[in-house]
Amino acid sequence: MFAVDPRDALIPIFLETEIPRRISQIGTAVFAELHGEPFLYTVAHVTDELKQGNLLVPTVHGLQPIEGYVGYIDLPPEVRRIEDDVDIAYYRLSSLFARELCRHFRPLEQKRCQLIAEAGELAICSVAGYPSSKARRTQDGKYSSEIFAFRGVVATQETYETFALPRDMNIIIRFSRKRAINSETFTAASTPSLKGVSGGGIFAWPQGSELSDDWSLPKLVGLIHTFKEKEGLIIGTSLLPILTAIQLGGMKGYGGVC
Repeated sequence: MFAVDPRDALIPIFLETEIPRRISQIGTAVFAELHGEPFLYTVAHVTDELKQGNLLVPTVHGLQPIEGYVGYIDLPPEVRRIEDDVDIAYYRLSSLFARELCRHFRPLEQKRCQLIAEAGELAICSVAGYPSSKARRTQDGKYSSEIFAFRGVVATQETYETFALPRDMNIIIRFSRKRAINSETFTAASTPSLKGVSGGGIFAWPQGSELSDDWSLPKLVGLIHTFKEKEGLIIGTSLLPILTAIQLGGMKGYGGVC
């Protein structure tokens, strides 16, 4: 069964380290189906943390290491990840692990994903994921988190030029935490920090439904990787780069994962 509400396809990612010995939530992933195969879409600055420890997600057996082939866009040694304007990664999940995830989550069907030629096609988008500040550990040692969605207007061409970002690869959304509005009551509302939302989905609302709360309507168009709070901008990457990376991974047989 696929996700009707795309937020059911969002999964928090936790990092488990030995030194210091702890588990902390660091990002979000989108559980998606592509050509009948299961994937997690996320960002490379999250999968980079594999150098420090294990990346875990919630399963029926508790937090477990992600099982599958991981792919990402590597960088030259002289380039830092923070300078990466694409910043995408993915897991081709093992079929068994994907079935375990389906006990709590639902994959986003391929037809609920939309490739765009450039960001000018979009008007209003929602960014959804799991803020790290909402992660909790209960007294019995279990972990929980809470999903949030942030809606805003796609930026103008001038903004893309200011940050030297191409509109065919990047999506910039204007969002100010200080001026956020509750979509149900239309009153001022505080929002959590977007730390931990990285890797979450950017969902485009169709024309005429920009203010709707019907989450069966929007389609996944990209992944968030940066929030510039001072400038009031959420920045992400469209789906084209991640699908290109997946195509290359497919040529390698995903390391034998099935």
